[in-house]
Amino acid sequence: MLYVSEAEIEHVKEATDKVEGWLTDAQGEFLYNAAKNCQGRGVIVEIGSWKGKSTIWLAKGSKAGSNVKIYAIDPHTGSSGHKKKRGEVWTFEEFKQNIKRANVEDIVVPVVKTSEDAERDWDGKPIELLWIDGEHEYEMVKLDFDLWSPYLVEGGTIAFHDTIG
Repeated sequence: MLYVSEAEIEHVKEATDKVEGWLTDAQGEFLYNAAKNCQGRGVIVEIGSWKGKSTIWLAKGSKAGSNVKIYAIDPHTGSSGHKKKRGEVWTFEEFKQNIKRANVEDIVVPVVKTSEDAERDWDGKPIELLWIDGEHEYEMVKLDFDLWSPYLVEGGTIAFHDTIG
């Protein structure tokens, strides 16, 4: 496991401080470490990017490690919960701005699709780290797991957000 300095973490906290999202610093630090410790046996797939907070943590960690590409999958139209509260949502422009501002656009591959549509078009790349943070209803989380876990390399990591109610 690669060592992570407090200065590295503080740098990412600064990069994500003004990015809207629900990821805590502790969760971000976990993603940073998980991405940094990827060995390049597969890519990183993020289901649910919103405005890029977790994407930045993953990308900064990956850049500190083996430079594994992050496939950030999100239709950028908000979850069903967002739509109820906010109506129509379009987050892709803000996502791109946040990724560029954090200087990680070279390692992030945005996929503007639902998880299901993205998997249908997936070319079979193996996945070393799978971060599931899309829709939060059990059936949708299970669908994301069922769709994407078959691509996980042996010894790969799957992490879920919002698993404790």
